[in-house]
Amino acid sequence: MRIKVTVLLVFIMAGLINAQSVKDKVCLENTEKFTITSKNVAGENYVIQVGLPIGYSPEKKSYPVLYILDGDKSFGMTKEITDWLIWSNEIKEIILVGISYEEGWWLKRARDYSHCADTINVKWVKEAGGADNFLKFVKNELFPVINQNYKTNQDSIAIMGLSLGGMLGIYILFTQPELFKGYIIISPSLGWNNNSIIKMEDEFYKNHKELNKLLYMAYGTLDNNKVLVVNSSKDFMQTIQKRNYTGLKFVPEVLEGETHISVYATALTHGLKTIFKR
Repeated sequence: MRIKVTVLLVFIMAGLINAQSVKDKVCLENTEKFTITSKNVAGENYVIQVGLPIGYSPEKKSYPVLYILDGDKSFGMTKEITDWLIWSNEIKEIILVGISYEEGWWLKRARDYSHCADTINVKWVKEAGGADNFLKFVKNELFPVINQNYKTNQDSIAIMGLSLGGMLGIYILFTQPELFKGYIIISPSLGWNNNSIIKMEDEFYKNHKELNKLLYMAYGTLDNNKVLVVNSSKDFMQTIQKRNYTGLKFVPEVLEGETHISVYATALTHGLKTIFKR
């Protein structure tokens, strides 16, 4: 009897060891990635993640595109939420493009997403002010590759950003609005450098009363950064609502009980349904 029990335990342990030895990484379906070495951002190697809708058929139609900032952290969640919304017929089929880094994501995003240094709120960002070079990379290096290799609808592209990424989105809207049709802006750091982005909007409005764009913007009531995010976002929302830009569809939202980070999933869902509504 003891021999039988021992043999049985050996088989069980062998099975457990074998199961552990064949573990694979979890992968996202319908995704691809490649690297672009930028000429505009000091030879930076950007890892580009592409998410295709289920049933992607370039022979039959073209697809809207959403460019995702902070792809290192945001691409996977965005891909899964987007797939769910497409499956339930709540949004159009879209292509996702995540922009990420080989290494050093945290500091490099601060460099790329900021239009200037911030001597008031954030002094630890030593290489701030690289937004214009980053946008040259996006426009002159990334767009051509995506448009050449995927069936994109170039009249229906959008950008999504959180925090500094949200600030970059608003910076684009008032300095190079032709780059994107839609904007999903989440918890933007608009208080950066004494509200300099809000001042840019004021200058923009002096010469532009039309803004034919889709803009969804949200922040959470529990965001702990009142100066950089909450107060400035509230002021910005109120200003844009008063402007009444011709052609602008503006959907502002304040999400109760959400923090700077937890707001992301809900705001992303609402933003997708605003910008890519069927």
